[in-house]
Amino acid sequence: MCQLCGRSILEVIECKQTGWGREARIEELTRLVLWPSPAPRVLHPDVPERIRSAYEEASRAENAGAARLAGVGYRSAVEELCKDQGATHNTLHGKIRELAAKNLPGDIITAMDETRVVGNDSVHQGVAYSAEELADIAELVAEATVLLYVQPAQRRRMAESRKERHETAQQNP
Repeated sequence: MCQLCGRSILEVIECKQTGWGREARIEELTRLVLWPSPAPRVLHPDVPERIRSAYEEASRAENAGAARLAGVGYRSAVEELCKDQGATHNTLHGKIRELAAKNLPGDIITAMDETRVVGNDSVHQGVAYSAEELADIAELVAEATVLLYVQPAQRRRMAESRKERHETAQQNP
């Protein structure tokens, strides 16, 4: 039963028991909600569609428990972000370095590089990162898109609004 809405939910929980008798401890290893399907993470509409699409697909993989696929998907979203920002190097690491040279904030560069490493480990080494690690990567990518796309778009809209208000005031003294 969902503690927020009171509706039924179906979960698969993998646990491990350590010790016996009074020393027994149960440790939850994984928890996967099967029904209702969790909503995927989405990025703001101000973010270009190619980035939003890759990000949402990665989130769907994350929700399904496909950790390696999610890692690769978030890496793909970062690659699309780099391309959209004008990076042209033939490797993602090179693209991220190009953006660093454009004086993007260091935390954005670090987040993109961490996401690149997770994706590379997932596809080349078969590493399945934990749900918490994937959630952190997803949040890092989302934060980068807010700084690179959402906030500038909001500032542009506010500037346009002020300009229109100013022009209206000039026409109607």
